[in-house]
Amino acid sequence: MNANIALQLNSVAESVGLKNRVFFHEGDTVGVVSSVAPYGKVAVLYAKNTFLEEGKEFTTKLKSAGIVPLNFILPEGVALTPKNVFDVIGVPEDVRAVVYSDPILTDIAAYLATIFNIPVICTLKTVYTENIIGVKLPFFWDDKTDFFDARCVYHIVLGENSESGDIAKQYINVISKITALTDYRVKLKTCGGTAEKAAYGLIKNAVESALAFNNDLKGTLVVAGLKIELANLSSGGAILCNSAEYAFKRLLRFNVDGGTEFAFLEKQLRLYALCAENSEMPFAVPDYNARATELAGITASRDGAFLQGFVDQVAYIKKADIARIKGEFKTELLSQESALNMIERQFIKFGGKKREDFSPYISAFRLCGDMPDTFNFMTLIRESGFTEFIL
Repeated sequence: MNANIALQLNSVAESVGLKNRVFFHEGDTVGVVSSVAPYGKVAVLYAKNTFLEEGKEFTTKLKSAGIVPLNFILPEGVALTPKNVFDVIGVPEDVRAVVYSDPILTDIAAYLATIFNIPVICTLKTVYTENIIGVKLPFFWDDKTDFFDARCVYHIVLGENSESGDIAKQYINVISKITALTDYRVKLKTCGGTAEKAAYGLIKNAVESALAFNNDLKGTLVVAGLKIELANLSSGGAILCNSAEYAFKRLLRFNVDGGTEFAFLEKQLRLYALCAENSEMPFAVPDYNARATELAGITASRDGAFLQGFVDQVAYIKKADIARIKGEFKTELLSQESALNMIERQFIKFGGKKREDFSPYISAFRLCGDMPDTFNFMTLIRESGFTEFIL
């Protein structure tokens, strides 16, 4: 089955202009490494447990194929930070590929591959695919987060166990992109710009396939998730990185589990529907200075960037017919809200656990329409005054 999926995804990659940027393979990682970096040195990244379980065997296989593996064991909970990049990993300049299988190492692997201008080879052993093909890599400096553009070539090996993993989290990962599509169209209608039609269509197709899955749930979710990844890369993050969901995760430094993501989606869809039903702006204009100060505190940044972001957003709002835009999305958003019960049932059926206490995430929820260089439906909700009543 992996061979058929690989062929399908390679065709999709070619259709969105990624023919020479992303390659999918069926489950022979050693063969892929030998093809990409024949008789060369490769940096193999491991989390500690993975190295203990399979490091010796994988090293032996690589050596038998004429590859020179340089193994790097990274600490648990590793993230893309100066310490982990410069202190933990001392990769020599003559390595020809970065190889890994632990999803938590994705950002570091893509960063190193970009810096060294070499391919990254990932063995996908889980159904969870978010950010497996990185576009903007979060680089954490203490309390501050910068973003680094990944420019490497990706080789994704669909491993023998690639259909196992956190199904519930992957389900919400895919389904939640329905609001990113709404947010992107709101941005186009309000701010203008050229639509990323191919990427938009690919994400929409992925979401619809997950909503209407039949017998092959795991395979459907893997393919849907990887299509979303391809769409995100091909559009340079134009759709997903504009979304309220992405801003929410960004404000939480991407430390979001499946239960939190479901709770966010639930609150988001209900609030979107409520705002769309009210075409007027019934409440007071938000306090931009207070919001900028709050954002600066969360992100360890200066408030000036956020104040300028508000200026830019408001300039577009003043030129747009907000009531008309809300009206255009009303039926769609009410329909999405009505699907929440079904989405919740599926999430729980797949093993997901709801987060009952959302209070630690309220600030990120209130402010996810405020990030500079974005414009989503949460931005309109803020201007309508609704977010001022989210406690």
